[in-house]
Amino acid sequence: MKMLRPFFLLALAAVCLFPLLADAASPRKPAPYRQSSYNREQIIRFQSFIQVHRDASLTVTEEIKVQTAGWRIKRGIVREFPTTYRDRDGRTVKVGFEVLEVLRDGKEEPYHLASAVNGVKVFIGQKDVTLPPGVYTYTIKYRTDRQLGFFPDYDELYWNVTGNAWAFPINSAQAVIELPPGAKILQQSAYTGPMGAKGRDYQVRDSGPRKIIFQTTRDLPPGSGLTVAVAWPKGVVLPPSGVDRVGFFLRDYLNVLVGGAGFLLVLGFYLVSWIRVGKDPDEGTIIPLFAPPPGFSPPSVRFLMQMGFDDRTVAAALVDMAVKGYLAIENIGKEYTLHKRGQGVKSLSRGEQNLGAK
Repeated sequence: MKMLRPFFLLALAAVCLFPLLADAASPRKPAPYRQSSYNREQIIRFQSFIQVHRDASLTVTEEIKVQTAGWRIKRGIVREFPTTYRDRDGRTVKVGFEVLEVLRDGKEEPYHLASAVNGVKVFIGQKDVTLPPGVYTYTIKYRTDRQLGFFPDYDELYWNVTGNAWAFPINSAQAVIELPPGAKILQQSAYTGPMGAKGRDYQVRDSGPRKIIFQTTRDLPPGSGLTVAVAWPKGVVLPPSGVDRVGFFLRDYLNVLVGGAGFLLVLGFYLVSWIRVGKDPDEGTIIPLFAPPPGFSPPSVRFLMQMGFDDRTVAAALVDMAVKGYLAIENIGKEYTLHKRGQGVKSLSRGEQNLGAK
């Protein structure tokens, strides 16, 4: 009996540990996103209707149904749109963006635009109006251009439907894309998740030869979004003309062009000014002058040369006063004695008169 006891304990331990070991060895599926209990704000539905026009512009109508709790959504929502990016060749591209309409629950809602790092933010709501917790549906309609890719064999729309800057989850996202008359969808794809992710949590439904619907199949966590791509044959959408390309170039590099033009204008102004009045005159024959220029006394000339007083300035004044007869200088050995003679007072300069009065 004692011999069977160790085997019995080992068997009992194996039975108890088997479920734990099996659970650890089997691969686990990622758990779906669950909202924290203290934050109940969310996007219930994000629906986007994208119309591709023949002139290569887009008209986009977004309906965003949100549930608010007064945490982040206090006065309204903020929608971010990237309008500046780098193309495949590393060149700066600035797309057009024009808001056509903003509604809340079917009624016009105030909004204002503000610059973002690489685009525009649309602040929807009023500063002095706080929304009570509840469910609201926002509608944003806008027009944009330069969003299409023109390739040798087909044209394509690659579009980030929801954006990836939302701080709360998106329960459902849908994108409806309508192409111009005569178009036929050649290929399509979509991605879900954070920026750069290749998630496949979506399904596709066709609604005709030129209309397609993308629908997410699970919640999108904060920072995640839905991106779609649709291609169609060439010739349906007009590519940019030469005039359009010039306009796009001016839009992309307007700041650089204005700054460069301003620099060249200032440089030209200084260059012309230097040629006309700024050049030093040609050097002529140097002739020594034995008398100060008209209107200057010897001490004033010494002052200008030194830009200050020194002992030689005083000496120049005394000698000039003696020359004009106001002083007499008597030299006895190494000493000099000054005597006022009182003559030539009117010929003295103001500084010499002040010196003679002391």
